Amino acid sequence: MIEILGFIDGVGFDPFFRGLLSVMVGVVVLCGSTYLLVASNSGYRAGGLISAAGFFGWMFLMGIVWVIYAIGWVGESETWVLEEILVDDAGEVDGLVFSEDEGVVELGNILESFSLEQGVDSDDPDVAQAEAVQFSRDEAETLEGWRYLATSDPRRGEATATAEEILIAEHIYDSATEYVVLPYGAWNTGGKPLLDPDISEDDPDKGAFTETFTDAIPRIIHKFDTTFIHFWHPKETMIIQVQGAIDEPALPGEAPPVAAADPSKSVVSVVMERDRGGPLPALIGGKRFLPTVFTIFNGILFALFCWWLHVRDHKEAAIRAAA
Repeated sequence: MIEILGFIDGVGFDPFFRGLLSVMVGVVVLCGSTYLLVASNSGYRAGGLISAAGFFGWMFLMGIVWVIYAIGWVGESETWVLEEILVDDAGEVDGLVFSEDEGVVELGNILESFSLEQGVDSDDPDVAQAEAVQFSRDEAETLEGWRYLATSDPRRGEATATAEEILIAEHIYDSATEYVVLPYGAWNTGGKPLLDPDISEDDPDKGAFTETFTDAIPRIIHKFDTTFIHFWHPKETMIIQVQGAIDEPALPGEAPPVAAADPSKSVVSVVMERDRGGPLPALIGGKRFLPTVFTIFNGILFALFCWWLHVRDHKEAAIRAAA
């Protein structure tokens, strides 16, 4: 008995049932008061149908908002999953050639004679990243569909965090201090078509209104294209490259040295694939799958109750005509 009482006390009897009763009372008062008002004018049967149709119609509209903005009752979020880990010899990129993915092999062949540092002139890290991105865009035909991601790109940040977890979990490194993420070591390919990055760039020759208007049309076309024409989500691959750090012990009383890549150590490439989650990842992501099912379910019930009310109206009209 003492153990049972201890378990009940651990569950939190008062907060749990107080919250449950509060929700139940709120539902009864909100829905019940609406039903009583409608039923007093239309009768208890017609009032129930009208109230139910209004309730499921409101839930249907709320589900549409959930689907559009991926909020509310959402499902599994998109993640990067490990496809393979490639270790190159002494900082060379030849190891990419031995991948099981043909696209990764193509990138390995390209990087043998292509380097982003060729298009970088600035010593400032931020400016250098912008120059590297622009150089990769200019050499898009050479890269054959691969896109370089700057360090400020949120997609790179998410993929890098996942890659670091994978490196530790797969025992490639024991800690994050043993390696350095290469500044020009993030490549992405596949997925839906992306918006032309030049659309959002500022043009001093344009006015504020003209620039906004001219940018809106390509964005609308791009949104229509990716939503209705290219609604299918192709495979998306991400490569994050890291290299062993230089072993520099911290001197007593001084700040730890800034980690730098050791050119004599191997480059490790983490190849990942985008997992959109859900049972139909190529059609709809797992995060929006549950809101979509919720919206369809409530939409069907809303349509059924509206059809039932329509049938009742026809029957009442026939009865009045016969009378």
